[in-house]
Amino acid sequence: MTQPLSRLLEHVLDGEPAIGDEIDEIFRRADRLRRRRIQALIGAGLVVVAVIAAAGYALTSTLMPTAGRPAVPAVSAGSAVPAGSAVPAGSAGVPRGTAGSTPRPSTGADPVLGLLAPIVDGRKEHIYPRPPERGNGWRQYSVTDQDGTPRGTVAVAVYATGKNVCFPVLAAPHRCARVEWAPAGVVYVRYDDEKDPDWQVHQTIARRISDGRTIALMATGERGDDNAAAAKPGLTGAQIEQLATDRRLFDAFGKDEDCFGPSSGACPAFKVPVPSTED
Repeated sequence: MTQPLSRLLEHVLDGEPAIGDEIDEIFRRADRLRRRRIQALIGAGLVVVAVIAAAGYALTSTLMPTAGRPAVPAVSAGSAVPAGSAVPAGSAGVPRGTAGSTPRPSTGADPVLGLLAPIVDGRKEHIYPRPPERGNGWRQYSVTDQDGTPRGTVAVAVYATGKNVCFPVLAAPHRCARVEWAPAGVVYVRYDDEKDPDWQVHQTIARRISDGRTIALMATGERGDDNAAAAKPGLTGAQIEQLATDRRLFDAFGKDEDCFGPSSGACPAFKVPVPSTED
């Protein structure tokens, strides 16, 4: 009825190594188990690192979207030359042969310069504020060649005049000059003097009929050399006329600016002064 004990126990050791190799097989199994555990730990560690990195990137992108991006400098749309251009040597207040460090302001910050700069730059020259550079109703600039050689000064002023302004006649101080008509209701007289080798002048005085505002714009050559070539203005008489009769030049000054006002004593010295109002 019952089987012998040896038969009952003979299947217990199925799959076990032979008696002679049982010790080596035990160590081999233990080594394989250890390697599997190490591989499992390494794999789990890599997964944790990947999850941390992905979470960090997501948080950085969400909370600080611009972190690490270089700032883009703002560019002035109206600027004609780089803002770091230096004030030329030979300008008033800057000894000849030395370089100033004052940058030319943006043409957006100085609407008068915004109108002058394209004309001057088109002649392959440069224009900069000339100290003293501005006041109530007036501006003053230096012009240089590409190599920095001074080409004189451009001065402009605005005046609040009345209806009956008399444009002067150089040869007859007590007479009024006959005006020329420019578009958009602007009358003007052009004064050019290229005979003086020390101070050649291109000047236009223009008046806007609608409100009586009067502009004086003058380009002169570099003074003091008694040299006709050096004294030649940086802008031609035709260019000065074009600029002075441009309605935008009247509007480039503030509504309350007037060189007859409190700072009239600091206004530029024009070759042909703007006459006072005659109502």
